[in-house]
Amino acid sequence: MPFWSIMGKIFSILWSPSARGRSIRLSVFIVLIAALGISALSWKSVNLNIPGIGDLDRGGTGPLGLKLGLDLRGGGHLVYQADTGTRFDVTFLDPISAAEVIVALQDMRFGEEELALVDFTVEARSPFRMRIRAPILDSEDPRRSEFEETLTRRLGGITDLQIDTIDAPTVAQMEGALSIINRRVNLFGTEEPIIQLFGEDRIIVQLPGASGSNSEIRFSEPAPDVEHLEKLAAILTGAGFDDVEVRRRDEQAFRVSSATVGADTRVLALSALVEEFGLITQFEITSAIDDAKNLIGQTAQLEFKDRTCNGGVDQISGICLEPSDADIGLSGDDLSSAFVTTDSITGAWAVSVRFNSRGSDIFSDLTRRIVDRNERRIAIFLDDDLLIDVVARAWIRNGQSQITGNFSRERARTIAIQLESGRLPVPLTLIQENDVDALLGSESLRNSLIAGLVGLGLVMAFMIAYYRMAGVVASVSLIFYSILVLAAFKLIPITLTLSHIGGFILSIGMAVDANVLIFERMKEEMRIGRTLASSMEVGFNRAWPAIRDGNFSTLITCGVLLWFGDRLGGGLVTGFAISLGIGVIGSMFTAVIVSRNLLQLMAWIGLGHRINLFTPEGAPKTASNPGGGT
Repeated sequence: MPFWSIMGKIFSILWSPSARGRSIRLSVFIVLIAALGISALSWKSVNLNIPGIGDLDRGGTGPLGLKLGLDLRGGGHLVYQADTGTRFDVTFLDPISAAEVIVALQDMRFGEEELALVDFTVEARSPFRMRIRAPILDSEDPRRSEFEETLTRRLGGITDLQIDTIDAPTVAQMEGALSIINRRVNLFGTEEPIIQLFGEDRIIVQLPGASGSNSEIRFSEPAPDVEHLEKLAAILTGAGFDDVEVRRRDEQAFRVSSATVGADTRVLALSALVEEFGLITQFEITSAIDDAKNLIGQTAQLEFKDRTCNGGVDQISGICLEPSDADIGLSGDDLSSAFVTTDSITGAWAVSVRFNSRGSDIFSDLTRRIVDRNERRIAIFLDDDLLIDVVARAWIRNGQSQITGNFSRERARTIAIQLESGRLPVPLTLIQENDVDALLGSESLRNSLIAGLVGLGLVMAFMIAYYRMAGVVASVSLIFYSILVLAAFKLIPITLTLSHIGGFILSIGMAVDANVLIFERMKEEMRIGRTLASSMEVGFNRAWPAIRDGNFSTLITCGVLLWFGDRLGGGLVTGFAISLGIGVIGSMFTAVIVSRNLLQLMAWIGLGHRINLFTPEGAPKTASNPGGGT
């Protein structure tokens, strides 16, 4: 038969409107999903650039490239402390760099006293604006009044100077900082970090898998192999490096693997290396936790923007359609305070905001232009995410206003905390960094994997022994289910803790439960003489309500567990609910689609007449419905 005739016949079967054609198309779809799942699990890391979607970068250190949690893998341990002191926000007439400010501060004197550079930090907020932090200077300290004059003399004209003294943080301020950190490191709720308050002014952050450092060291002169390898390891160990492993890259460069290295240890190590070996041209340390540190250490960006609803406003929901936002230069730096209050007219919950002098001028100009225009809004963004957009109901001249809406007390409190944390009156300083060991260790992981494999094997053996070919179908479906769920864990991605693994193992038993319901219904139909295809259709239709109700009940339970776990900080509860929910969804797909389709294929290849292959009871002695109709 010619090639094109064969291809035409295959194409006609694939796109046939008959039940057989639909089954073949469904089989191709199932094989494609299985191939994608196997591909995702075959490599430790998955890096794809999908046009229109972006980069897909997944992978971890666990089996099959899965990400493991603190209890199984360990990770990084960070401690942040609220940084108090006096803050100077300076706007210069001309562009200036942080380096110029630092140089000017080195010899700066306040009256007869000198404030050393070590007591200052300088942060560039824009080419014209600098933020300078110093120890607490009370209102009577003459150095506060002399600050502007000294900077003007050394660095040129100043157009604006804001001085704030940051006292000990309040509980609400620390809760706001905690909320920001959690949102940054756990954006999708699947990373399973441990983030909690410690005392009145500290925050502990533990991140799974974020441990270990790599150091790149390059000497100015070539070095002998043995001597420098041994000396290098000894010096780094003496400076505070742990678990040091030195590898030579070339005649002058070395790569050092170690446990996570803190900032103080880096300084000691560099000084010791320079003293022993002389000039070092490269000393760079990177760690798995560096990205998280950079993210946590940045100031939360709270921005107020002028929003225009180009597509108008939805009349029912009031949502702004096709919005475009214009920057007006109003940020969290200009917000003095935000707190929960009640509307004096309606008594409803509201959020009161107050701006400083610079912010009051900008806010006054904005509200004057957009007052009572529903298609113009004040959009408030926190870390580039829209927090809320509101309509200006009055021209606010004094920088004090209220944000109103159908707020509950909790919602108003949440918005106030987010605004306060965006303003960050409590900057955080990293005071401790080290590794945290796995709470349970590799032995627990190995035992969990063995338990899962044994459980899966026993279930498959029972199904094959009791249901025969139908049991083979259930076993193939379970393998497909396992691939599907593990691939989902990797691609979402989900950081697996022991609670996740427990939920997954439990869902294996639930995955086969739907098959049991279908097979038992099939046996009842085959007893009265129906064919395999007819028994399968009737059995599935009768089993489906029980499958649907049972799985949806479990999903409702997972939702309740997620709700309580999220609000009560129950990481174990949340992890169990997430993995069980994904497992239930996967089991419904395999039972409804995969198992049913495999049974149809078996009926069509001629196995449907051999009833004894599908039930230990054998074929019925009498056939009340030989034609196999429904």
